[in-house]
This record gives sequence, C-alpha cells and structure tokens, in this order.
Amino acid sequence: MDDFIATPSDLRGQQHASKMAPASPGSESAGESLAEDTQASDLARIRAELTQISTNMLSKSDTGSLVQELRAALREELAGLRSDLTALEQRVDEMESTARGCEEQHRATEVAVTRQGNMLLTMRRQVEDLENRSRRNNIRVRSLPESGTESLHATLTDLFRQLLGVQAPDTIHFDRAHRALGPARQDGSPRDVICCISTCGLRDKIMAAARELPASGTARQKSHYTKTYPA
Repeated sequence: MDDFIATPSDLRGQQHASKMAPASPGSESAGESLAEDTQASDLARIRAELTQISTNMLSKSDTGSLVQELRAALREELAGLRSDLTALEQRVDEMESTARGCEEQHRATEVAVTRQGNMLLTMRRQVEDLENRSRRNNIRVRSLPESGTESLHATLTDLFRQLLGVQAPDTIHFDRAHRALGPARQDGSPRDVICCISTCGLRDKIMAAARELPASGTARQKSHYTKTYPA
C-alpha cells in the first residue's frame, strides 16, 4: 500500500526537485581540471622533497670513507685491548710464580719451626735434668740465726765440721750459699739457708752424720739445722 500512496514528504521532495536546475556540462569539466591541478601540485611537491632527500643522503664514496675510518678506529681499539691483555697475562704469571715461591717458603718455615720446637723440647728436658742433678748436692739448713753481718760460708763450715768430727776435711768448698729468696719473715724466724757443696760425696756424709746424732742435748739441736733440699 505504501508504494501506491504518496506521503506529504514525497510531495514536498518532488516540488523541491522540480525547482532545481539541471547541472550544466561546463561545471563538470571545471571540477575535473581543478582536481588535476591539485594532483599535479602534489606530485611536484613530492618530487621536490625526494630530490632534497636524495641530495642530503650520503653518496657511496662518503659511506666508504666512513667505513674505513670506523675500521681504523676498531683496529686501534683492538690493538690496545691486545696490549692490555698481554700485560695482564704477564702480571698473572708473575703473581702465580710469587705465590708458588711463598708456598714453598711457607713449607720450609713450617719444617724449620717444627725442628726448632723439637730442639727446644730437648733442651728443656736437658735443662731440667741438669737442674735436678745440680740440686743433688744441695743442703737446706733451718733455724740458723739470721744477722745482717753473717758469714754463711764460715758458719756452715763450723757446723758441718762439728757434725763430721774426725771425718771432716780441712776445707769445705761451696758452690753457693744463700738465704732463701723472699723478704724477712714477719714473725722474726730466720729464713732457711741453702748451700751447694762442690765436693763429691761430702753432702751424703754430712746428712748421714746428722741422722746418727743422739736425740738429746746440743747435738739434737744441731741435727735440726740440716735438711736435704727437695730435688
């Protein structure tokens, strides 16, 4: 039904369309010529831009010179790197040789220190043995009055002669005779006297005579004066 019934809008469109004048052939040719001129100007502009770009681009000779310069710079850099690597290799070799020398020296030092330690241990044992042997002739005398002007050699000689009696030698030699180390005692008791008799066997005779004294009188008091020094 819509195809056969005309609406007011269709009528208005027909009226407006009938009032418009038909297009002339001259106006169409003018639009085409304007479009062609625009395309020609665009092409001319593009050609100018391409020409400018081609002129700004480097030629083959220019690129060749640049490549040669780059190669020369790379050769110089590589030569410097090779020299640095060679120097580094030499330094590493020197450090390795020095480390080997230090290791050998360390081993030699360890051997020497071990040897010296063994020698010191042997010497310590020998010194202890000598000290023990030197003490075998020591006699410790107790309760011997202490005075500032005493003569220990004379006092000990008289004391040992009284103990030995007829067996006493003419002279008694001492390697050393001295009071025990340390300050004077606070209670006033005398410090012990330590003496070393140089005559071989005389110390044993003195101690035997001191042990055989009777237990009464002055002899007993004198036997108190003698005592062996602990080894």
